[in-house]
Amino acid sequence: MPAPRPAPVPTPAPDAVVAFVTHARHVPAQERERFAARLTDDAIGGGLRLETCHRVEAYVVATDDRAIRALDAALPAGGRLLKGDAAVRHAVAVAVGRDSIVVGEDQVLHQMRESVDAARGHGLDPTLERLFAVALRAGRRARSWRQGPGRSLADVALAAIERQSGSVRDREILVVGAGRIGRLAVAAATASGASVWIANRSEEHAVAITASTGARLEAFDPGAGAGRFAGIVVALGGPWPIGPETLAALASSPTVVVDLSVPAAVPESASEVFGRRLVPADALALAGDGLPGLDRGSLARLDALVDSTAGKFVDWLGVRDGRTTAEALVAHADRERQAEVDALWRMLPDLEPDARDAIERMSRHLASRLLREPLERLGRDADGRAEQAARKLFAL
Repeated sequence: MPAPRPAPVPTPAPDAVVAFVTHARHVPAQERERFAARLTDDAIGGGLRLETCHRVEAYVVATDDRAIRALDAALPAGGRLLKGDAAVRHAVAVAVGRDSIVVGEDQVLHQMRESVDAARGHGLDPTLERLFAVALRAGRRARSWRQGPGRSLADVALAAIERQSGSVRDREILVVGAGRIGRLAVAAATASGASVWIANRSEEHAVAITASTGARLEAFDPGAGAGRFAGIVVALGGPWPIGPETLAALASSPTVVVDLSVPAAVPESASEVFGRRLVPADALALAGDGLPGLDRGSLARLDALVDSTAGKFVDWLGVRDGRTTAEALVAHADRERQAEVDALWRMLPDLEPDARDAIERMSRHLASRLLREPLERLGRDADGRAEQAARKLFAL
């Protein structure tokens, strides 16, 4: 008996945004990594990809039928396809921090901003340009309401250590990694009253943190001394290559190791040795953050901001002039850019292919940077004045 045919991808309205969402709550890290590998510039066209510790997402517009079908085929079990209003609301909720493990965290807003900048480099669709402009603005507004220091995934890591090991006050904590999350982990451990040590592949970067925070320097592979730490927070962009001496010291100690790295940095062999004392990033998403949550009033205020922002964007989708002008402006800039590049090729016919590729990428990046402000203004155009000015200025 032949296998049943897969259900067709729902066809959203032509103006709709389509989101493909994988999150640690429903999709394991390895499956998210495989999905991320499929999100090439060619695969998503004028779309946007967003990757954080706990999520991999792609956003495209419904007119890009090829991208939608390819991404739907690549979406792992547990992933979600959102379209139209649901996709818009999700994007805004992510920016506001409402969909984060730590509600209102700052890191996701920074990661979204970086994703938008990267997407502009390969030609971000004007509809998505507008969506993420308003989403980022809502995210900044939500952060402006916050009272007291912001919480981060590093605070979650410290809470996970304390659940198993007790208070870290006056005890030693090791942070492995000197990137953004590593710095946050140093700050969180210091605020908890711990004696903080830091290790990194590049000792120079670790030394810079010790100078500004009072943390002390530890070897990247601590060896027999690793067992003295109450907890270790690992935040690396690659593996943590610990040797047998470190592994044995940790195996015979009560040290709790929280690996915030995605993919995991702690060797897979260590999971059997550590047992439940090894807490991977996905486990934090499944267990909850273990920290005091926002009060009902604060959550309701965030939800109202998400609803209001998403509603205004959906209303804007019904008004085509601003988006049509944005599309025309992007096309106009690309024609002019291509004409100049073609003229350069005629002047330099023997230019090496690598040099041609570098110039091509530079020219696209420059065009995107020059268009950023005009497109953002069109995205904020409530009364049509920016649209009229752009058409006159660029003769569109």
